[in-house]
Amino acid sequence: MDDHVRAERALSFGQIAEQYDRWRPGYPEQLYTDVLAAGTGYLILEAGAGTGRATLALAERGAIVTAIEPDLDMAEIARSRTSGHRVRVLNAAFEDTDPNLGQFDIVAAAQSWHWINPTQGNAVATAALKDGGALCLWWNRPGALTGPVWDRIRDAYTRIAPELPPPGTKQEQQAKSTPVHQIAGFTPWTNRTYEWSHRYTAHSFCALVGTYSDHIRLGADQRDQLLTAVRKVITATGTLDHPYRTELITAKREI
Repeated sequence: MDDHVRAERALSFGQIAEQYDRWRPGYPEQLYTDVLAAGTGYLILEAGAGTGRATLALAERGAIVTAIEPDLDMAEIARSRTSGHRVRVLNAAFEDTDPNLGQFDIVAAAQSWHWINPTQGNAVATAALKDGGALCLWWNRPGALTGPVWDRIRDAYTRIAPELPPPGTKQEQQAKSTPVHQIAGFTPWTNRTYEWSHRYTAHSFCALVGTYSDHIRLGADQRDQLLTAVRKVITATGTLDHPYRTELITAKREI
């Protein structure tokens, strides 16, 4: 993804900031424990804080967070959400951030590192971290989306929005994968995976997928047709169980 497309899609969420905040899933409790255990302390620089869901969770566990978010509307929600905690929210691009050289114990990115220019982002993280500090990146990925309901949902995508990867397919896995290469001056990546599931109604699932950047870029009529078809499939069965696989990767600044 080139920088122009990356920036355009990253900033598309502001137009649906409240919907994004309402419907995007959170992260497993154990993940936060593991992130805070990874660094040399609890002083965190967060890249792409969004509406501050992970920001607040980290602050509630004792972290002092400087949260960077390029979209003004998203940053305002994050600022409101974390009011009263030891959090500073800055409306800026992470790549342009003054990293306060060597001051941070952890650089964290929840569902956001793929929106950051990798060369510039790596440089900021490298400068920001103390020796022994940790770069912690995580994403929610779909688990095994199997069964007749998911088959009918995939049929709706194929018919109405063939340019989108249908949920639970190899194409979706490839589209949502984020290759992250080893960074000079850091230890090799360690990987942790957390398996969990969430049950959606027809309304909540359609609200969720309506926050995905590729769905936002669809024409309004096409998006409405797709969501109407998906809503009909789920309504016929009542609810939809969505398995998730949260992936955390961590590398430490070499001493």
